[in-house]
Amino acid sequence: MHRRFPAARILSLRSLFFVAMIAFSALAIPAAARTQAQSTPIPTTSYACADGTAEAYTQQMDAYKAAGTYPVVQTQSADSIASITVEIPKIDFTGPGQSATMPVGPCQTIYRFAYNNVSADAGAALPFQYVEVDWNTEGEPRGPNGTFSSAHFDFHFYMQPQSDVDHTMQCVSTNGRTCDQFETSYDQMRLFQEMPESIYVPAAYRADVGSAIPEMGLHLLDASFDYTLDNVNHTPTMLYGSFDGNLIFAETSVTLYTLQDVVNAPGHTITYPYQQPTAFANEIDWRTSFTLTYVPDTGGVMAGLTDFLHHQATPVQ
Repeated sequence: MHRRFPAARILSLRSLFFVAMIAFSALAIPAAARTQAQSTPIPTTSYACADGTAEAYTQQMDAYKAAGTYPVVQTQSADSIASITVEIPKIDFTGPGQSATMPVGPCQTIYRFAYNNVSADAGAALPFQYVEVDWNTEGEPRGPNGTFSSAHFDFHFYMQPQSDVDHTMQCVSTNGRTCDQFETSYDQMRLFQEMPESIYVPAAYRADVGSAIPEMGLHLLDASFDYTLDNVNHTPTMLYGSFDGNLIFAETSVTLYTLQDVVNAPGHTITYPYQQPTAFANEIDWRTSFTLTYVPDTGGVMAGLTDFLHHQATPVQ
């Protein structure tokens, strides 16, 4: 899923964007507004919201943000990682894929809730260093077969420090979504288009070469996924992102339909397998699953990377 932005926002150095093939996040926020972005959801665009609906959406999301703190916690199992999870607040559902809590189209608007560093035991390895949570109201079909059309959360698990992403992964955007290859310097575009070695990426994943996005990188999409509307609605879409030849983030998109499935599931938990690379560039604990768990005591949902395995580094031959 992807984003569109007012022209005045495009010039900001702080930009995250969506593109047409995949579920991505984006937002241009000046430095002075970053503390507000931490505490209050900010609409990234008012597309199809000229009647002022976006302001009403903001008020609704302000109330939702106030209900939680979005803690990101890494748990350990002996010397290995057990999970990295973030909790989102309670959602009141009013029907399949519908909620009185969350604004849902037709306005196409994205809200960023948090850039939270991962909290872990002292001395623990941190393969994923911070997490961003977005709410996407959607409003029009996009993505493979037009199947990215339902409102959803995006969970971004970044492997680089936020400062590196903010200051290194920049490009010029003239459409409010992706890097302009003619306006961005040749050397900088090479960094966006330099993909990881194939052994470091799951075999079924393919690069969307038009998806170079400021402060995010290039996006890799699972070509083996069944892109039908029903499957996307009820199965998280899992993506990878790369920059300068390295994997940078893991992203999972989760619709309201999927969250309702979790509420109704035995044990209130569903685990989804994440496709794995053949090898790893560095010694690392690497997740193999994405898990959603409904928490009856709070009404919230825990979303996170689970089932970690330890891997040794494998150099390219």
